[in-house]
Amino acid sequence: MSRRIAVLGAGVAGLVAARRLALAGHAVDVYERWPGLGGMAATVDVGGGHRLERYYHHLFTSDRHIAALYDELGMPGEIEWRDSTQAFYVGGRQWPFTTPLDLLRFKPLPGLTRVRMGAAVLAVQRFGRDPAPYERVTARDWIRRWMGASAWDIVWGPLLRAKFGARAEEISMVWLWSKFTLRRQLEGEEARGEKLGYPRHSWERLFERLGAEIEAHGGRVLTDRPAARLDRDGDGFALTPAAAGAFRSGHDPGAFAADGPPQPYDQVLATMPNDIFLALAGHLLDDGYRARLLGIDYHAALCLLIEVDRPISPYYWTNVADPALPFLGLIEHTNFVSPERYDGRRFAYVANYLPSGHELLTLTLDSVLECYAPGLRAINPAFERRWIRNAWLFQEPAAQPIVTLGYRDRIPPLQTGVPGLVLANTTQVYPEDRGTNYAVRIGEQAAAELLTA
Repeated sequence: MSRRIAVLGAGVAGLVAARRLALAGHAVDVYERWPGLGGMAATVDVGGGHRLERYYHHLFTSDRHIAALYDELGMPGEIEWRDSTQAFYVGGRQWPFTTPLDLLRFKPLPGLTRVRMGAAVLAVQRFGRDPAPYERVTARDWIRRWMGASAWDIVWGPLLRAKFGARAEEISMVWLWSKFTLRRQLEGEEARGEKLGYPRHSWERLFERLGAEIEAHGGRVLTDRPAARLDRDGDGFALTPAAAGAFRSGHDPGAFAADGPPQPYDQVLATMPNDIFLALAGHLLDDGYRARLLGIDYHAALCLLIEVDRPISPYYWTNVADPALPFLGLIEHTNFVSPERYDGRRFAYVANYLPSGHELLTLTLDSVLECYAPGLRAINPAFERRWIRNAWLFQEPAAQPIVTLGYRDRIPPLQTGVPGLVLANTTQVYPEDRGTNYAVRIGEQAAAELLTA
């Protein structure tokens, strides 16, 4: 029997779930706040017929869920695999950090600590496949024990403080464990250096294909049209759509103007962050589920995308482990994907994760550029503002769940306890970190929860 299903959010998880539900014969409507598809992987038109993601994205060779999706959609050649180059910025300079030999040459750490750090990571990758032991210890304590105090003080502590601020010493080791074990293969070419994947035509081609398949099977994909309210209606739901332009009011559904009468649905899948879900549907949930939603904190992402007339550094990805710099990463996209793909133009991202209310989140684009310029000059002393030809600034309030001890016990289940209402978001991909691959997986899981209800 066909059901009428609303999917709230046209990010990767929402689109994947909506496609699966539409293929199963259900009438699916996708509601999306942003005037485009893809969620945090959504693209922006940078001119000249080219699109780039608002937030940097790539794939790892272990990302089997999204690779399978590309194959299922008839797009097997869309992912291109390329060599990656990485660096650490510490001690006033960039240090290459791509191969095991780079670690041995990493002079900011004492020689014995370099060996201990490499051996500890290798041991986790080869023998630490069970996440359970890493859930009971903080990253700080584990690193200091197995890599040495200087490894924490010089490398991991500054990196985690850059990402998690005052919460850095609370972060569970399982969060770092996922970085060590799930992203890189130890066999073949990747034993010598990391391979990363990027779509031949940006992520937009994937979103277009998913949207087209949803609509080809009778569904609708409604961008710039979020849900303003969700209520119970008998055994189903009444969803009140918001008027166009609601995204300019922020993320809170309570600030959206309604547009038309409530629409009836048999089931609802929400893919928004916990706080937005609470604002929309908290009145439907029991105290226990609300407590789980409230028990997980996020940091916001602030991402500056710049077009530059020359490379800033020779590396694709630079992790910043120096608290004097006002950002945590420099990702030079066209040191990974050739500038020829973009008619010779060069692009880079300057990345930050920040607690809610941080001053940087209140700044204009020009003010952020002014704030970041000294940091870019620290990485490359020749850098000047005139190198920047264009710039775009994006922020996402609930970008990074903060994984502290006991996180597993706080994760909200997909089934909310309200029959027919399912939640699927980044807090639930644990122990892996958020990413497009795991968005595909949780989208499939959410669709299965609805199909078997």
